[in-house]
Amino acid sequence: MTQAEEIILEGPFSGTDLSKLKPENAKIIMEANVDFLLVLEGRKPKYAKTKKDAWLPADGGTTFYVGDHYNLTIVQSMSTFGEIDGYVYGPVIEFDKSFALGNSNSVSNLKFYTSVKLNELQKAR
Repeated sequence: MTQAEEIILEGPFSGTDLSKLKPENAKIIMEANVDFLLVLEGRKPKYAKTKKDAWLPADGGTTFYVGDHYNLTIVQSMSTFGEIDGYVYGPVIEFDKSFALGNSNSVSNLKFYTSVKLNELQKAR
């Protein structure tokens, strides 16, 4: 890891100096952060892999992945607000309790998209 890669510049761990962490913990944070940002761009995660035994919700496309000490859920849930149809979409990362010892072990960023806007986001990959 170069000095430029030691401080995370964006995502849920923005501003985190990875050089201050144990190497194995820095790797977990870096990989989870990268996967989180990729999902925000409408892309699939780079590090987390498809969870083979995951149930398939009938909600419009939510999918489940497993990373190193974290689970990644890509929420894609059909939703209607008033007369506006679309999807709630975004990443939810839940860290193993053995890794995240505080009161909360998850980070997320869910947003409403019309069908057209979500399609545009996912096609831009």
